[in-house]
Amino acid sequence: MWPLSSLVNTAVALLSMTITVASATNTTLLPLLYKRLPTGVVKPSGWALDQAHIQADGLPGHTQEFYSYVAGSIWTGGPIEYSEMHEAAPYWFNGIVTLAFQLEDTRLMSQAKSFLDYVLDHQQADGWIGPEAPTNSTIPRLVWPRYLILFGLIQYAEAAPEENERIVDAMHRFIALVHEIWVNGQEGNADMGDQFAYQYVRWEELVYSLQWLYDNYPQGQESMLLETMQLVKSSGFDWKNDWFTDAAFPKEAVTNYTMPNHGVNIAEALKSEALSYRFTQDESDVQSTFDRLDLLYTYHGRESGTFAADEHLAGLDPSRGTETCDVVEQMFSLATIYQSFGNNTVADRVEKLAYNALPAAIMPDWWTRQYDQQVNQIWAKNMTPDFPWGDNLGYSNVFGLEPNYPCCTVNFPQGYPKFWSHSFLTDQSLGTLMHIFLGPATLSTTLANDNNVEVTVDTLYPFGSTLKYTITASKPFVFNVRVPSWALGSNRSTIAFNNARPVLLNPDVSTSLHSVQIDPGMTQFDITLDMPLQVETRSSGAVAINRGPLNYAVEISHNDTSTFSWRNPQALSDTERLFPAITPNYTTPFIHQDRDHTLLPTMDWRIAIDPTTLTVNDKSAQISAMPYYAWAPGAQPVTLTAKACNIEWAVVQNAAAPPPQSPNTCISGVFNVTLTPFAAAKIRLGEIPTITAL
Repeated sequence: MWPLSSLVNTAVALLSMTITVASATNTTLLPLLYKRLPTGVVKPSGWALDQAHIQADGLPGHTQEFYSYVAGSIWTGGPIEYSEMHEAAPYWFNGIVTLAFQLEDTRLMSQAKSFLDYVLDHQQADGWIGPEAPTNSTIPRLVWPRYLILFGLIQYAEAAPEENERIVDAMHRFIALVHEIWVNGQEGNADMGDQFAYQYVRWEELVYSLQWLYDNYPQGQESMLLETMQLVKSSGFDWKNDWFTDAAFPKEAVTNYTMPNHGVNIAEALKSEALSYRFTQDESDVQSTFDRLDLLYTYHGRESGTFAADEHLAGLDPSRGTETCDVVEQMFSLATIYQSFGNNTVADRVEKLAYNALPAAIMPDWWTRQYDQQVNQIWAKNMTPDFPWGDNLGYSNVFGLEPNYPCCTVNFPQGYPKFWSHSFLTDQSLGTLMHIFLGPATLSTTLANDNNVEVTVDTLYPFGSTLKYTITASKPFVFNVRVPSWALGSNRSTIAFNNARPVLLNPDVSTSLHSVQIDPGMTQFDITLDMPLQVETRSSGAVAINRGPLNYAVEISHNDTSTFSWRNPQALSDTERLFPAITPNYTTPFIHQDRDHTLLPTMDWRIAIDPTTLTVNDKSAQISAMPYYAWAPGAQPVTLTAKACNIEWAVVQNAAAPPPQSPNTCISGVFNVTLTPFAAAKIRLGEIPTITAL
């Protein structure tokens, strides 16, 4: 349960300062509380840099080369797309740009540049971007996938100054057309097909890009941009009043599969009122933002950071799933909310998602992903014909190229690059720099008053508790480090300058930011965060175990069988229906460039633990670097052990039944079990039944 009153009070206090500034400088669109640095300025280092290279060498970096929905996309003159949504290549573009520039990888930058050139070179005279609907179509132009193109264009314009003018001009031409479309009521409606129904509920994605133009390159079009924001909001689904209310919001797994209870739509809509607040200046938008977080994570939340939606909201049963697209969209939405309101627990959840739910869904080499992950995941296999999902199919938790549907294949790569890009923020009015999402990173930037600043963060975090900062600056400024909620108030959360005696951290009570005065020249300091073991009680008395930002799970040994990657039949069928002239090489039922993985347990998974026997085994002080594959089994320096035994526990619909009521009776002798970081345990128990203290 989120401490809602505290969140809202903090947000209002921070926003009162923002409004004071806004009243003097901008009476139409309130400025963001904190500003993100341009794409490519913040770069991953240490284990995170290894992770970025793994992503570039894995499926995300090779998608354009062999994956037909991108390699043969209609967006670059090809003949193929998996649905009327026209979203495959736009999703891919949204994910590849930041990674390419963070790594300064010429191969990836060439991929992004070729896509950019084709899209902009083929922009139509009226401003339209991308493929048109068939000439005999009776439905209007679909704007939705262009929301994703705009995201990619924003990142590219920030990262490549030589392309900035060209991109911004193209965006303005397109947005002028979008304004005309909405003014004339030509945007379509939800009755015209799923593609328009998705557009109807995802209006906030377009508002984000409109606000970026307004903030950075308005070109005298502030009134038009603002009116377009208002138009797309007023014609879209009313998340604030019709869904995220105590009366309307579902408090258990849904059985009516509608657009508002669709997981990806919800994950994107988390930020809708945070964005709207900038032009409504309605305090109830702030309240609604935190109300929805409270509702969502109370009734559908997971200790891995995410909420459950195996296509649609799935309640608290730990065998129900979460779509991988939900995870990356939550990360982006919550990062945006933090920029708007600056709440510590919002940032805590972004880290939880990044360090638990995201890597849990992807194999360590980043070549295969799940569609649905489970907290209690006793196998990853084809469950057809009996499976636990609400509205997905039996192949959904296999690690593969496109289990269940292709969307996550092209969407999951945005997760880490955008997380790294948002990890440092600035307060332009104060000239301060803040480290918000903790982890290894480097940056070089110019703050207010032409202050040239470089920052290096050397850390194993989240696998270790110490962050070593080296900062050089040409002028004095204030640097802030966010202290996570779990480390607050501890006499073991400290800061030490130049190897001197550590002193207690003293973060601001409203922001949880610890301030460090940086003088011209070089400043070095170490921050150590206390990571207490936290045992959370879940449904039926089962427990979830956290330490710092990491969630821990009982690791279940398993085998791994792989086959050539299977293609989703629904997507192939839709492709052939939409593009009957395509040649068979685009719709082969298997792809030989990738492998699908079936994981089956090699031990009895029906385990309960005595949580009073939990022991922390911390070897982080004994290593200076993580193994290259940081999320591989056995790679992490901190594990837990506990006394355990086997219990009676049924299988229902090819998944573990809800955990039996604790405490449980042993049906075996007592043995030791290892708990590893959630993401490393591909077969696992994350909500663990208990036994009576031994």
